[in-house]
Amino acid sequence: MRHLTSGIVVMALSSASFSVNAAKKQTANAKKLHHEKGIAAFYGQSMEGHKTACGSTYVASEMTAAHRTLPCGTKVRITNTKNGKSVEATVNDHGPTSRKRIVDVSRAVAERLDFVKQGTTTVEVEVVK
Repeated sequence: MRHLTSGIVVMALSSASFSVNAAKKQTANAKKLHHEKGIAAFYGQSMEGHKTACGSTYVASEMTAAHRTLPCGTKVRITNTKNGKSVEATVNDHGPTSRKRIVDVSRAVAERLDFVKQGTTTVEVEVVK
């Protein structure tokens, strides 16, 4: 009986070690998966005051973004690859609806990244938190 008990403890410890390692790998993979490069656009004035998929109200002067797969509240760093300008924004909506874009941003983000005139630009999106 004594050997059976010690075997169970060893199995439990091995299992716990595996779970910790698996969790570390998942976290590392999630960070890698959330580093993308693609096209960004910004929400037009007509969206001001509309509810987002996350339940908040869109305000053009706030630093927000819409992303298809990242959860609401995720902090991201968005970098305009054409000029190197970078900002942090919070995901508060799901989108964009166009498969050609990886992210839609608020006007405030577009202004700080300096692409309002062009309407779209190439960006890198990385999860911060």
